[in-house]
Amino acid sequence: MEQLYADIILPLALNPLTFQVADQLRETICVGSGVAVPLGENKVYTGIVCRLHHNTPPYKRIRTISSFVRSEPLASVGQLALWEWMARYYMCTEGEIMRAALPSLLKPSAENDDLFAERIYSHGREQMVRLGPNITNEEQLNEALEAMMVRRKGQYRAMMEFVEAVGVENLFGGAVPRRELEASAAIIAKLTEQGALECFSREAVPTYDAAQLLASTTLSDSQAEALDKLRESLRRHHTALLHGITSSGKTELYIHLAAEVLATGGSVLYLIPELALTEQLTSRLRAAFGPGLSLYHSKLTPRARTEMYIRLSCSAGGEIVVGTRSAILLPHNNLRLIIVDEEHDRSFKQEDPAPRFSARDAAVWMAHNLGVATILGSATPSLESFYNAYTGRYGYVWLGERYGEGQLPQVTVSDTIKSAKRGERKGHINKELADAIAKALEQKRQVMLFQNRRGFAPYIECPSCGWSARCPHCGVTLTYYKKGNRLRCNLCGHAEDAPVKCPACHQGEPLPQGFGTEKIEENIAALFPEARIGRLDGDVAASASRMRATIRAFESGEMDILVGTQMITKGFDFEGVSVVGVLNADNLLCRPDFRAEERAFQTMVQITGRAGRKDSLGETIIQTSQPENTTIVQAARNDYLAMAKSQLRDREAFGYPPFSRLITLTLRHSSPELVFRGAKALATRMQELIGRSVSDAHAPAVSHVADIYIMEIMVRIERNDSPSDIKGLIREAVGELSKDKVFRRISVTINVDPQ
Repeated sequence: MEQLYADIILPLALNPLTFQVADQLRETICVGSGVAVPLGENKVYTGIVCRLHHNTPPYKRIRTISSFVRSEPLASVGQLALWEWMARYYMCTEGEIMRAALPSLLKPSAENDDLFAERIYSHGREQMVRLGPNITNEEQLNEALEAMMVRRKGQYRAMMEFVEAVGVENLFGGAVPRRELEASAAIIAKLTEQGALECFSREAVPTYDAAQLLASTTLSDSQAEALDKLRESLRRHHTALLHGITSSGKTELYIHLAAEVLATGGSVLYLIPELALTEQLTSRLRAAFGPGLSLYHSKLTPRARTEMYIRLSCSAGGEIVVGTRSAILLPHNNLRLIIVDEEHDRSFKQEDPAPRFSARDAAVWMAHNLGVATILGSATPSLESFYNAYTGRYGYVWLGERYGEGQLPQVTVSDTIKSAKRGERKGHINKELADAIAKALEQKRQVMLFQNRRGFAPYIECPSCGWSARCPHCGVTLTYYKKGNRLRCNLCGHAEDAPVKCPACHQGEPLPQGFGTEKIEENIAALFPEARIGRLDGDVAASASRMRATIRAFESGEMDILVGTQMITKGFDFEGVSVVGVLNADNLLCRPDFRAEERAFQTMVQITGRAGRKDSLGETIIQTSQPENTTIVQAARNDYLAMAKSQLRDREAFGYPPFSRLITLTLRHSSPELVFRGAKALATRMQELIGRSVSDAHAPAVSHVADIYIMEIMVRIERNDSPSDIKGLIREAVGELSKDKVFRRISVTINVDPQ
C-alpha cells in the first residue's frame, strides 16, 4: 500500500510541514482534520491537514501523526483556501493565520501525548437563559421588576439586561445565550431560584421564519429600487458597492438580503469595524432575527469563542454571524452573503501582529473565488472601492435619500480665527456652535461634539523656553490629563506627574497646549452647567462596561451632550441628536499621509450624518481656521463625487493607490545605529533587485516606541508590474538580511496594502 502523507498547518510562523499518516487514520483523515503533531524532541502541537498526497518529503526524519484532536474538522475547505490566499498575498505564513483564526482552547500544545490529551477542549451544549415559570405575561414581569428595583438592584439590572438582550418581540418564549449576559453566576442562580429566569442547555441551532423576517422591514420606494439593483449587481459581479448617504436605510437592505439567504438555508456574515457598534446594531438585528444571531469579537471569553467556532464548523448553514474583522477567519459553512458595513473604515485592516490582512479585501476575494455575494456599504466609500466600482470591477448602487422624514443636516463652516478676533469664541467653542447647542438643549434635543484628541491637552509647553514633555521611551509628546495632574504616553502607557516648574530652564511653569476631549468636556460644563455631559474616547472605551453604559445613557436620553473622538463617527443611530460640532477640522488635514484629505472628508461627513436622522432637521457646525479649504468645502456640501474625482486625479499623477499597490517594510531594533545601517543595506539591495520603485530607508513620523527604534522602506508596485515577482524579490532580500551575522537581530515586518 502506497504511503499517505499530510501537509500540516501548525499555529507557528511556519509554512505547512509534511508528516506521515499512521495506518489507523488513513480511512478517516481528510482536509481540515485537526491532528496531534509531534515536533522537535519534546513537543506536541495541534495541526490542521491542508493537503493529502503520496509524495515522499525530502526530510531526513519523517514524523508520524497518529491521533485526531477532534472528530469533526477544525477547518473547512473554503476556509483553508482563504488562508492559502492570505498567506500568499500578505506575505505571511498559514501558521500565523491559523494562530489568529483558532480560539486558544482549540490549539493546545504540550510536552507529551498524555498532557496534550488532557488539554483537548471538551465541547458542551450551549447554556441558554429565558424567562422562568413565574413570569408568563407583562403584568407579572412589571411586578417582579418593581419589587427588585427597591432592594435588589443587582437582580433588577440582570433582568433588564436579559430583557434588552432577548428583545421585546421575543420576550415570552425567546432565549439568549448565557455568555451574552454580564450578570454574575450568583445573581442568575438567585433569579432562577425565584422562578424569574430559567437556565437550560441546548445545541444552538437557530431557526428562522422566512416570511416573518421579510415582513420585518418596510422599504421606501428608493430602498426597494436599490434592493432590486443590488440583487442584479450581485448576480453580475459577486461584489457590489452600496453607496448610501447617512441614514438612508442601508441596514434595512442588509436585513432584507440576509433574510432571503437565511430562508434558503444559507449563512450570512455581517462585518462591522468597531466593537463599540455591536450593541446598538445587534439590538436592531436581534429584533429581526431573534436570539439565534451570533456575535464574534475580541471581548468574548475564550470558552465563548471556542463554542462558537465548534458550532459553526459543524453547522450545515443557516447561521448569521455579526463580528469584527477576525470573524472572516471562522469556518463558515454554506456561506452565501458577506456584508461589510462602513467598508471604508481602516479598522478592517489588521496592522499588528501578523497576519496583517484586510477583512474587507478578504471578503472581496471570497466573492470572486468562492462565489460568496459580498456587499460593501458606506456613505463615504474608500477611493479604492469607488474606483473598482467606477471601472466596472464591482457593481454600484446609489441610495441618495434619507429614510422616512429625515433630511440631511444644514452644515455651517465656522471660521475660528474670525470668531476669536471678534471676541465671540468661548473657550474652544465658536458663537455659532454655542448658539446651536443652547437652542438644542432648550428644545430637549441632544448634541454630539467631535474632537479627535483624547486627554485634556495634547502636550504641555514652557512659555519661557519652549520645552515640552516627551515620552522617555517614544518619539512623541506626553498627553496631559488634568485629573491627577498627570502626563501619559498614548503609545507605550508611560505616565508621570506634570512638573510645576520647567525642568529645562527652571523658571517657567509649563502650560497645557491645544485641547482634547477632557478639556472640551470641562469647557462645555462651564458654558452649560445644567446639561448632562458624557465622553466617549479611548480612555472610556478601555472599559467595555463603561463604554456600553455611556452609549446606553446617550441613546436613552439620560445624557444631553456627548463629547468624543473618532469612535462617535462610526455608524451610531441616535434619534435625539439635532446638533453636531466638529471642533478642529484642521487637525484632520494636517497629517503626512496621502490619504489625509480622503479620511478628513469621510470623518466630517460621517459625524455630520449623526444629526437629524429621523423627523427633525439637524445642524452641523465645522470649526476651522481654513474655511476655504477644498476638502472642508466638499465635506460641507456632502459632495463625495467632487472629492473622489480630485483625489483620484492626484493619486494617478503621483502613482498612489488605487493606481498602484504599496508594501511597507518596517525594521525595528533597540539600537538606532544598527537599525539605520540595516535598513539602508536592505533598501540598497532591494533597489538592486527591483529598481526605482523602492524608496530609500527613512524614519517614520514616530521614530521609536517603547525604546525600540524604527526605520521604514516603501515599495510601490505599478500597474504593469507582477506583484508575485516583486514579492518574491522582497522575500529574497529580507532572507539575505536575516542571514547576515550583523543584521539578523533586526526585526523585519512586511505590511501589504498599509493603511
